[in-house]
Amino acid sequence: MAKIFTVASGKGGVGKSTFCTNIAISLGESGKNVLLIDGDAELRSLDLLLGVDEMVLYDWSDVIKNRCDSDKARLFYNENVQLLPAPIEYPENLTYEDFKSLLSHYSENYDYIFIDAPAGVGELPQIYAKCSDTCIIVATADEISARSALITGNKLIKLGIKEENLRLIINRFDKKAVKQGKLLNIDEIIDKTYIRLLGIIPEEKNLMYASVSEKRISQYSDAKIAFSNVAGRILGKEIELYL
Repeated sequence: MAKIFTVASGKGGVGKSTFCTNIAISLGESGKNVLLIDGDAELRSLDLLLGVDEMVLYDWSDVIKNRCDSDKARLFYNENVQLLPAPIEYPENLTYEDFKSLLSHYSENYDYIFIDAPAGVGELPQIYAKCSDTCIIVATADEISARSALITGNKLIKLGIKEENLRLIINRFDKKAVKQGKLLNIDEIIDKTYIRLLGIIPEEKNLMYASVSEKRISQYSDAKIAFSNVAGRILGKEIELYL
């Protein structure tokens, strides 16, 4: 039975989809079967990031509406990582029960399912979160992002998500900018969000280039090592924060 994660953010532009893509690949490299679900219908991007956009025929709304078999909607990035693309538009009157039923088609065949939610805590992210075991909130090291992560965490707790099931990813962390006082340091971000830290992904230009060119980052890059370490913590390993 898959462990289900919703990956959320208080604001857009923090690299949530890039995080989803690379953490799935890292877990896949550890031999785990991972399903990515693109939950952001209006800004669909996971098919582009994985380089499978030309293969899209169906999406998860087709499964919900019984327009295709659940297997036909999946796209294979590789043997261990698959994608369930987002629809062009959200299905009307989508309910928690609808999405929970969708997940039931796949949960027995995967170790992990990651749902890439749209930014904010609107109706759809709330449905995804309620269907999940853990909610990962992605933030960058600036005041606005930290505050939005705090607000997002508080709203999820009010929704019924347990505080211990919230985790924080600090993304695009620029050590030089932090030392210059231009961005928050790690302790400041944790103090401002009140969310338990899962990992830190350093700022790296090659990661941005990889995202837009459908190429994978080097096995030896700082970002790749950071993603591998986050994957290890998800797997239950005790791994010190790498930065």
